[in-house]
Amino acid sequence: MSASAELIITVTGVNDAPILAGAGGTLSFTEGGSAAVIDSAVSLSDVDDADITSATITISSGHVLSEDVLAFTDANGISGSWNSETGVLTLSGSATKAQYEAALETVTYQNTNTDDPNNGSRTVSWVVNDGIANSSAITSTISVSDVNDAPILAGAGGTLSFTEGGSAAVIDSAVSLSDVDDADITSATITISSGHVLSEDVL
Repeated sequence: MSASAELIITVTGVNDAPILAGAGGTLSFTEGGSAAVIDSAVSLSDVDDADITSATITISSGHVLSEDVLAFTDANGISGSWNSETGVLTLSGSATKAQYEAALETVTYQNTNTDDPNNGSRTVSWVVNDGIANSSAITSTISVSDVNDAPILAGAGGTLSFTEGGSAAVIDSAVSLSDVDDADITSATITISSGHVLSEDVL
């Protein structure tokens, strides 16, 4: 009869990174619009952690420093910090996976250029951290469209005093014209809108 032996097996766990999914949509943002949620379908899981400690939401492509803003309203012990220079919104504070998922789904984008925003697409990358490891990044897209701003006339308002028999006279030499999103003007109308005398008046 052979002797018996005892073998001890030690199992060491390895941290599994959290997993983000559900993004990939496109937010269509129109010039002058209010802050809008980027993606309300982000999902978050982690097989060996109950809590998440931080997240970064980054405009990883197309970031325009003077225009783009990502924002988050602090909730459930999670606070947000926006860095306009790098285009990174950082969420920090330990909270449950469900609370972080809800937080990600309320992150908003706004373009502050209400005159002529850059129309290039922005790519937004999402990453969460469980205190040890980052998730793989998932991405969403933001498209920005502008709205035509009407040209602006100013400087008129004076009075031309015309004497019977006089030569043609300039009506107003102080008119100014601006247009924040167009270099060219295509037409203009100058109308005698009150007091027009058909048999006398000529512009």
